[in-house]
Amino acid sequence: MAADIGIGLVGYGGIGRMHALCYRMLPLTYPDLASRVRVVAVATASAASAERARRELGDHVLTTTDPGELLTHPSVTIVDCCAPTGDHARIAEAALVAGKALFCEKPLGATPDESARIVELARTRGLPGGVNFHLRFAPALQEARRRVIGGLIGEVRGFHLRYYRSSNLRRDRAISWRFSGPGSGVLADLGSHLIDLTFHLLGPIHAVAARTATIVAERPGADGTPAPVEGDDIAWLALELVNGGYGTIEVSKMVPGAGDDIRIEAYGSAGALMFDTRDPNGLEIIEGIGEIGGRRIATLSRTTPAAALPSPETPGGTLQWHLASIASFVGAVCRGDPPEPGLTDGWLVDRVIGAARRSATAGGVWVRVDEG
Repeated sequence: MAADIGIGLVGYGGIGRMHALCYRMLPLTYPDLASRVRVVAVATASAASAERARRELGDHVLTTTDPGELLTHPSVTIVDCCAPTGDHARIAEAALVAGKALFCEKPLGATPDESARIVELARTRGLPGGVNFHLRFAPALQEARRRVIGGLIGEVRGFHLRYYRSSNLRRDRAISWRFSGPGSGVLADLGSHLIDLTFHLLGPIHAVAARTATIVAERPGADGTPAPVEGDDIAWLALELVNGGYGTIEVSKMVPGAGDDIRIEAYGSAGALMFDTRDPNGLEIIEGIGEIGGRRIATLSRTTPAAALPSPETPGGTLQWHLASIASFVGAVCRGDPPEPGLTDGWLVDRVIGAARRSATAGGVWVRVDEG
């Protein structure tokens, strides 16, 4: 077996703890990984979260509020950035300068320029990097990609993707980095996933026209007084693909009753597909222009890379998709292969987000992605 891979986890909020759980599960779910993977250090924003990491992960893990201490830890091989979006560039660049491989939560940067710098730094340093677009690893969407590559849709004509949550409906929800500062808002938070899936399933994006809305203009600040919200609660995007297809993306955290509701529809000259997280273990397809109604393909837990647990015949969900994403990245690092999705994929998504923001600022005009 190759040398151990030590993970330096930066950030220990909800997604950081999700990643920590995945690393704990890797030996059982992916026993054939060439290296043993373990979290060896955690850097957090506060002493309280550092203490929580120590309590949950054990005294053998370095816990600190100083990212520099993590970067100089001799056992850290990969830096996993789960910090707020506005901190991604600073942490990613420091990790790469320190000679560490980089695994970063989406979006890669708060701006396209930040992401471009990260991509270039990784290239010049010869270091691997990846972005956690974990929805790519839902078995139904992996099946969708295989079918699209195989010609299911044919020439893409239209597509509609939406991602709904209800988490911003409460006006007493306190201000945080998700509401204010660089990279805040649902366009970056949820939209990054759907933009990546558009690239991954349907092809490159040529132009975008966008509108955004901030429904709750103020939220309680740290001292309880109202603080202004800078990020958007809803974003609507119209997209033109390089290949000529047109479609829409809608992301919102203002939908009553929504949990983590994602729906993807696409059709073309030869067929169509539909995926919905209300039925996350299957994909509906229509093969041929004469077919009515289509059929459902059960995908269950048949992830790529294949996991030893749970059984491929049992239902799966979000935790499994994160696990597969992390296992894919670690496996690529072990083999010396370029990770997929890589840092360039993150930059491509951030370019579309940047173009969408320029469009929304200008009143929803069409903006080419390669401009600006």
